[in-house]
Amino acid sequence: MRMAAACLALTATATACSDATSGPHATSQAASGPQSAQPAFGTPTIPAPAAPGAQAASQSPAAAAKPTVYPSTRAAAAPLAKPRSMAALGDSITRGFDACSLPLKDCPSKSWATGDDVDSQAKRLGLPSNAVFNDARTGARMSELGDQARVAVGQRVEYVTVLMGANDACRDKDADMTPVADYERQLRNGLDVLRQGLPGVHVLVVSVPDVGRLWEVARGESFARTVWSTADVCQSMLADPMDSHPDSLARRQRVRDRITAYNDVLRRVCGEWSGQCKYDGGAVNAQRFGKNDLSHWDWFHPSGQGQAVIADLTMREGFRWQ
Repeated sequence: MRMAAACLALTATATACSDATSGPHATSQAASGPQSAQPAFGTPTIPAPAAPGAQAASQSPAAAAKPTVYPSTRAAAAPLAKPRSMAALGDSITRGFDACSLPLKDCPSKSWATGDDVDSQAKRLGLPSNAVFNDARTGARMSELGDQARVAVGQRVEYVTVLMGANDACRDKDADMTPVADYERQLRNGLDVLRQGLPGVHVLVVSVPDVGRLWEVARGESFARTVWSTADVCQSMLADPMDSHPDSLARRQRVRDRITAYNDVLRRVCGEWSGQCKYDGGAVNAQRFGKNDLSHWDWFHPSGQGQAVIADLTMREGFRWQ
């Protein structure tokens, strides 16, 4: 298959087909300014980790994963005036990586947030192209949110979306995942930049997708397994995808548990900025993405169809606009 051969040839020289790609920034990043000594969001509160053995090692991630979806509060909220500008912060999902016809490339035209070749948030809001900014970077982790937020502050936008955290869980080894305390501190720092720099801004925080669902959907595809292995795609979850040994099942469950913890952080911290920060209620994490929702270049990133699904979910569970 020529498409498969092309992707394999490219992945042989590329660093990764996944968010681990660390190419040049898609947008110029503002210099890191001084950090707030006391973040406006207060002291992080980290839930105690689950006791060892709480999850049976032999239990499959598919059976053990129970994503929490919080009741939508969208209908209860008063409609807001539509924003006149927006910025999207995040990683390769927001950059539309691998969603176009050429592999290993950002495809912002397909972005769920800002794309003009998909029914994106920006398109549904009727925003002109000169008022829409995609400040995400392929490969970004939560540690970069503060820098991306400073770029958005400089753009003086009225609405910001944040989808970031898959790369914090997708590491070479699950032991390398970003600790929950660090993830919370970095999130608080980034939101504090927005709150101080754009006092009237509205921020939509999107739950981290369930990367275990990608393993469930695509592990039976031989090309997916080849790309995941060759390009080191999210090895904390996708290494040895056909291995059902208890150690492998437990490893995958640890990744899912970490993402659950990240999403709890997103919910709690966003909730402290009442009226201006909205969490998607876990909708994107709970979505049962199918094969056609995934890029068939890497079987990891959303396809154009998958990007449209995220746009639909986040508009439905996000702010209620007039």
